[in-house]
Amino acid sequence: MTAKNAPPTPPPTGVQAGVVVKFEADRGFGFIRPDSARGAVNQDIFVHVRNVEGRRTLHPGQRVRFTVARTSRGLTALNVQAGSVLNIPYLKFLLIGIGSALVLLFGLAFALDRPGSLALWIGMWAVALSMATFGLYGWDKARAGATGTRVPELVLHLLAALGGTPGAFLGMCTFRHKVSDRRFQAIFWLIVAAQVGVLAWWLLSL
Repeated sequence: MTAKNAPPTPPPTGVQAGVVVKFEADRGFGFIRPDSARGAVNQDIFVHVRNVEGRRTLHPGQRVRFTVARTSRGLTALNVQAGSVLNIPYLKFLLIGIGSALVLLFGLAFALDRPGSLALWIGMWAVALSMATFGLYGWDKARAGATGTRVPELVLHLLAALGGTPGAFLGMCTFRHKVSDRRFQAIFWLIVAAQVGVLAWWLLSL
């Protein structure tokens, strides 16, 4: 029997563990990367929401347990048990970003002897959050194309929207990260435009 006509490799048996790498909630399907894959993209397993207990929507980065069967779509995850959403990277990196910014903010406030100006507090927050955002861009760039947890794009955009756009811009330029992603760039510059509009309205209302 030639390699071309060889039967397909049987699916792994027993309960498997892995992490959701992609899930389109509006279409109800995505892909799970089993722990045994050791980061290999070509071993991702198809998952449909009908095979998830309670038909719960999955999220990228969420831990899951499942069994595997071979279907017309290839290897498919069945009997999927979703882990807690509190363990997904969204919350983890958002807390890291905001927590780091708060520590830096209090450090700046102490250095400036607790300034009383609201404008100065806003400026210090922008500086602190920008520094934290810049660091997360560097972390995510280092993880791009390698194994390890990535920073979700939603978190990067949220940190920019909360005042970290200077740090996000410097991170993109310094690390050459996300610069060719048109969708990411479009959202980022919409955030910048909205912030400029709010700042102009605030200055005109003074």
